[in-house]
Amino acid sequence: MQMENNTHACGVMEGKLPGSCAPMVFPYIPMQETNPQTYSQQEGLANGTLFPGLNLPFFRDIKSRFSCDNQALCELMALDFAITELGLYLDTHKNDKDAFALFSNYVRLYQEGKEKYEKQYGPLNQTAAARSGSYTWLSDPWPWEVEGGKA
Repeated sequence: MQMENNTHACGVMEGKLPGSCAPMVFPYIPMQETNPQTYSQQEGLANGTLFPGLNLPFFRDIKSRFSCDNQALCELMALDFAITELGLYLDTHKNDKDAFALFSNYVRLYQEGKEKYEKQYGPLNQTAAARSGSYTWLSDPWPWEVEGGKA
């Protein structure tokens, strides 16, 4: 029921949540155990989670659409995904030494792989373009345009 310009029975509806007019929801958030089973970083990227216990069914559809023509870039994407997932896990399980060791190993592999990739193909992001001595960010080919790891 609209009262005047942009004012509703629940108040102004621009830029704010409707407050008392919105029903309260309680999301389901599964609690992870310490030392949970994990997918490999590639499986985690394809499934949308590094942890099988958090696997969500709608990611199966994404998995069927994901193709990887540039293996080096896909490996970096998988490592970056795994690092983010493990970082989120470690936010709530900071004393899990196995998870931290895996996190540290993936960070090292990502840094090494990114450095090698950028030497061969160019920067993966704008900040990396600053290290090249000239602004090469807009230079072709883009990282995702490199098929099979070859420019």
